Amino acid sequence: MADGPLIGFRILDLTAVISGPFCTQLLGDLGADVIKIEPPEGDSMRRNVGPQRGGLTAAFLNFNRNKRSIVIDIKKEHGRDLVRRLAVKADALVENNRPGVADRLGIGYADIRRANPKVVYCSICGFPPKGRLANFPAYDPVIQGYSGMAYVQGLKAGQPTAVKMALADKVSGMTAALAVVSALHAARARGVGQYIKVPMLEAMMAFTANDSIYGYTLLPEEEFKHLAPKSTTLDPFKTKDGWLTIAPFTDAQSKRLAEAVGHPEWWPETADRTERAERGRNLMRGLAKLFPEKNTAEWLPVLEAADIPCGPVHNYETLLTDPEIVENESFSIYDHPTAGRVRAVNPGARFSETPAKMWRVPPKLGEHTDEILREAGIERSQVEELRAAKVIV
Repeated sequence: MADGPLIGFRILDLTAVISGPFCTQLLGDLGADVIKIEPPEGDSMRRNVGPQRGGLTAAFLNFNRNKRSIVIDIKKEHGRDLVRRLAVKADALVENNRPGVADRLGIGYADIRRANPKVVYCSICGFPPKGRLANFPAYDPVIQGYSGMAYVQGLKAGQPTAVKMALADKVSGMTAALAVVSALHAARARGVGQYIKVPMLEAMMAFTANDSIYGYTLLPEEEFKHLAPKSTTLDPFKTKDGWLTIAPFTDAQSKRLAEAVGHPEWWPETADRTERAERGRNLMRGLAKLFPEKNTAEWLPVLEAADIPCGPVHNYETLLTDPEIVENESFSIYDHPTAGRVRAVNPGARFSETPAKMWRVPPKLGEHTDEILREAGIERSQVEELRAAKVIV
């Protein structure tokens, strides 16, 4: 049973793929009652992405816990009417259709607001509302390229490189979840709902630019853009048997690091800005030659003893057996009625009084259709009529 901070809130989820489902899963983790409204064929992630068992893919399982599923054919007028009726008792609705689709179907913000003036309505889309791309479709790789993320990732290599995950989708989903929670608070305080638009491009730029736009922050930019860092983080270092990461971002840390590895001369005292920059490069070059002399497990205790931020570079097999991960139970294992034994990563925030957690396993398609319609006050005879007309399944 839910006992998270959003218990008592009801969210209608008309999303698919990743950005929207990730948003609503985060809200469900926090205790909200998320009703996933799916077409008769179901969210495409149920069948198309990754390994599957029992009719469910790993991708669907990973983005759809803590939800109930109802099948409604919104291409039919009675289906759209059902969505509007469900919205009467909902606190928020999230959709990530192509801009204009929800309005044409009669389930856009204006339509839902007439049914429920206090509703928070969130639309996740590709691009901002002005310009020729306002209604254009977008997927994660496009947004990574457009936002500058792929450029930043490839600075050292001289070739744009996409982050090898659906980063733009997940950043947009997290941005939308924060926006929905904020708007729910405002609705409770002010008594009115509102419309939220989350363009993936702007969400990604807000995430990317803060620490990658340094050379373009102070104007005129011509004075400073040549000083923009090539990277705001350090790449992993090769060791004898693997890799490790370090993050010595203060002078004191760098000094301790040089001393810990037996080369204090790699960090001489200097106040000259040019010499300081070269000193840092020399330290990194020295470490790159030194670290391959020992195994990762030999270096980490040395670095930890000197209080240097550091860690191993895991793949998933080693991550899942890492003592820190195991001791903190960062992953959960549960039994799904059709998918069988499933591993899931836990929510990223730990609440002392209202824990975020998995309290509902990812639903089978249409598993809760009758239950949700009963809660909406729809008579059994009408439910059967809707099922006979294939409005619901």
